[in-house]
Amino acid sequence: MATQSLLDEIQQLLDSELCESALQLAELECKPRLHDPHVPIPERLALLRTYSRCHSSLNQHSASLHAITEFVSGPTRAQLSSEDLEQIVRDISDARWALGEHDLCLAQLRQIPRRHRTVRDVARMARCAELVHSSDARDLYKELLVRQPNATEAYAFVHSRGAGAPFDGSTRHDVASITMARTMMRRLEYKAAASELQRLARRHRSNAHVVALHATCLFMLDDVRQSRILYERARALDPMLMHEMGAYSALLMQENDAHAVYALGSQLLRTDQTRPEGWTAMARFLAMTGQTQEALALVWKAQALAPSCAAAYCAEGGIQLLCECPEEAAKMYAKAHALEPTAQTYRGLITSYVQNGEHKFAYSYAKQLVELMPQNARALAAVGSVLAHSAESHAKAVRLLESALAQDPRCTDAIVALASLHVTNNRLSDAVSLLERHLVENETDDMYMRYADVLTLANELPKAAANYAVALEMNPSNERAKTGYERVDRLMHPSAESDDGEPGEGEPEVEPSDMSDDDML
Repeated sequence: MATQSLLDEIQQLLDSELCESALQLAELECKPRLHDPHVPIPERLALLRTYSRCHSSLNQHSASLHAITEFVSGPTRAQLSSEDLEQIVRDISDARWALGEHDLCLAQLRQIPRRHRTVRDVARMARCAELVHSSDARDLYKELLVRQPNATEAYAFVHSRGAGAPFDGSTRHDVASITMARTMMRRLEYKAAASELQRLARRHRSNAHVVALHATCLFMLDDVRQSRILYERARALDPMLMHEMGAYSALLMQENDAHAVYALGSQLLRTDQTRPEGWTAMARFLAMTGQTQEALALVWKAQALAPSCAAAYCAEGGIQLLCECPEEAAKMYAKAHALEPTAQTYRGLITSYVQNGEHKFAYSYAKQLVELMPQNARALAAVGSVLAHSAESHAKAVRLLESALAQDPRCTDAIVALASLHVTNNRLSDAVSLLERHLVENETDDMYMRYADVLTLANELPKAAANYAVALEMNPSNERAKTGYERVDRLMHPSAESDDGEPGEGEPEVEPSDMSDDDML
């Protein structure tokens, strides 16, 4: 087979994700030709790179490294030009990077003369130097900024070391704006970050990354509708976008839009299966459809691909809560919080500790959240929800939850917590009127289901059945709504005879004690 035809055939297999078949063909056809002196050097180099790429596609980076070093260590080396050797150095450094051998990767790239280094070379060297705490990391990042002024990571590194960065005016301002916005996001100053990114977006309307960051800020501020619009705009600008897609899949899961979560996860996996965002989205989809064990397997894969991805640990925290494992959920949210504190990690920790009965820890995180976001309704609701679990603090909890609703009548957390508190205090009419009042602005299957739960406790069974039906019409996979509807149907249509043959005694009443608050709300 001619060399070019062979290379095209292997590339087609790789593009079709038939990586094992590609490697088998490369072993049979490429490997024997690598040391054949009758094959021209350019063809042998092309065969080497294809053979190496086949190994890398299966994460066999050690085998890829061995093939390259074996080739360059033989008599062929004398026939290679300086440009060929530089490219081989880059191939070796890629394998070293994939293996996590950052010190050796850096040493390899140092062999390339400074004037021949590409932006990618300098970026890889700077990253390696930072990871191994090399003293010249700052100089390498500054060199990267000279070559690529829009390298935000480089600006952040240099800025954090208190050194000036060689920018021209406009570029410096733009990169500084992104860095400033990210810093504010880490401090949970989402309003200020959103304003900064909005100003930046006016100058760079086609920058998908900026738009996605802005969307994440709005999501953390609970502006779900506008956030979703911006995420979709970012994806339209760049269909290959991966940044912030972990947050987007969390938003879609919060909206109970399983179809959208699946579509997002599928597209992300088609784009790049080596990044965690696609696997995280698909894990959330499986969790939404009740396949929690399969969901955990996928989220663990995402964590293995990117151990520093906070979104993957957040996703597992949510899945563990669905599995009724709050202790494991708290561990995952704590990992995510250590990597990147967000409003989402705070809420996850609070929910996990409350469900695990560790109210002291939950209150501590809720108090931190409200100090960081004092004007946020969900932050106030978080404190109120924790205090609601202590009988002595019920009055204070009510005041905080009502204050949260005054700030944002659509705050679902406050509505649910206050309704649950009314149920606990046997004030069912107050719980019903509260949910009725806020249902118009919160028409979701979850809210209709909770309203039906309270109506069931209040013995308004026909009305409860109607609202369970609405919830199921909006989301047929809502298992709690299905269970509630079946329970109400049994109560409304008792059997004519009991199991012992006696006539039925009519429609039984439901007391609040028959169901726990957790079952209802």
